[in-house]
Amino acid sequence: METPSRSTLESLKGILRRDLKLPADAAIADGMPLVGGDMDLDSLDMLLLVTSVEKEFGIKIANGAMGREAFQSVESLARFIEASRSGVGA
Repeated sequence: METPSRSTLESLKGILRRDLKLPADAAIADGMPLVGGDMDLDSLDMLLLVTSVEKEFGIKIANGAMGREAFQSVESLARFIEASRSGVGA
């Protein structure tokens, strides 16, 4: 699996900081789990994240695409975003 670009990762981390009201300098590791880890996003957080990602990156995330794999970690979501933008299946 390819590593997502630094710009995609940093943009995604910016969205997470903004939407979760984290400090601007909050450390977010690439491999940090989105569910079950330090963030442990609830359903409302996930909905906000999906909406923000769709708007920021110009992609559409279908309900079926919201599987555990894409939302496993910051890095896996960034990979999903890049695959969606390039038209390659995530």
